Amino acid sequence: MPNRKIAFIHPDLGIGGAERLVLDVASALAKQGNEVIFITNHFDKNHAFEELKSGQYPVQVFGDWLPRSFFGKFQALCAYIRMVYLSLLYTLFYRKDEKPDVYFVDLIPVAVPFLKLFNEKVIYYCHHPDLLASTPGGTLKRLYRKPIDWLELKSTSQADVLLVNSNYTASVFRETFPEIKKPIQVVYPTIAYSYQEAVSKKKPKPIDQIVPEISNPQCAFLSINRFHPAKKLDLAILAMDNLKHKMSEEQWKGIFLIMAGGFDPQSAINASYFAELQELVEEKGLSEKIIFLKSPSDDLKTELLLSCHCLIYTPVNEHFGIVPLEAMTVSKPVIACNSGGPRETVDHGNTGYLCEPTPESMAEFMYKILDNSSAKEMGLKGMKVLKEKFSFDSFSQRLEKIINVNKKHV
Repeated sequence: MPNRKIAFIHPDLGIGGAERLVLDVASALAKQGNEVIFITNHFDKNHAFEELKSGQYPVQVFGDWLPRSFFGKFQALCAYIRMVYLSLLYTLFYRKDEKPDVYFVDLIPVAVPFLKLFNEKVIYYCHHPDLLASTPGGTLKRLYRKPIDWLELKSTSQADVLLVNSNYTASVFRETFPEIKKPIQVVYPTIAYSYQEAVSKKKPKPIDQIVPEISNPQCAFLSINRFHPAKKLDLAILAMDNLKHKMSEEQWKGIFLIMAGGFDPQSAINASYFAELQELVEEKGLSEKIIFLKSPSDDLKTELLLSCHCLIYTPVNEHFGIVPLEAMTVSKPVIACNSGGPRETVDHGNTGYLCEPTPESMAEFMYKILDNSSAKEMGLKGMKVLKEKFSFDSFSQRLEKIINVNKKHV
């Protein structure tokens, strides 16, 4: 018999880092004998991780008919309205029949107070305070955001257990919500068990067999991230332009950058940013050197990581960042910006490099990777660090301990 029934409430089960995290939590808890279900506003099997595509966990969708924006604006307000609708509908009409023992909520905390009205037990996982993701604006923007930010604070504070994804996020959480005095616990994301299994069954191929646009590669850098402005992918393109000037023409012939990442066809932001990146590549004359891959399958992503030479990770002040761990799993060195979560995963000069968020600094360390005979050794050291600090087993044990210690609450 299952230990508990755990319901995950998540706004959109796409293929981002937040979705990967909740799936890994679900997988870890399911392996401990718990029953897992997902409750969401949106789920598209064509834009989801394999575990959900295959129906490994049941998914219930509520409120997908509600708008995501009004004329491209008010996205945060619409996200909250969709989540309120989901929360009300589920708690009033489905909760009693399904009887989850614990709810795991993330991204949009407004579900928490609705669950607490019925005295349900709730874990809230904060990837990063949402109010910090909002771009600054004028008086109207501040008036619009004020009730949303207040709701985020009050909703978050009502959770029984508060989790964050890194020490960096914990410090940001405390600065952002000083009114919340409850203890915060760090649960680092881990590598998906399905990814580890896939890696164990595959062998590296020459990168030009995977990406036919590449010819005679000497080094293939790889970027994996959503095509979204927050991921600063233009930094990698500008770094490639800078790197070109550090090398002879003969050396440059064998250097390539593959930019693979999630692309949501329903997202206007994804579409416009992707077009900007393509324009930048053309402007810099790098069309033959930079290859874009939209929403690669898990299988293709695994092959790319196995066969690339180095991972380039561009986000600045990233909350945690799972892709560097995926690269470390297959013994690849990582170049990431010296901020946020990567400072807790990348050991500078040992498992990779932490650069400043400038094209010049990133290019400098890309050149070091090319000129460094110990790059393979750095990758092997990264795998060792991964096993010691971020393994699936340690992740599972951490979750089990948190739930057991908080049995009075959860």
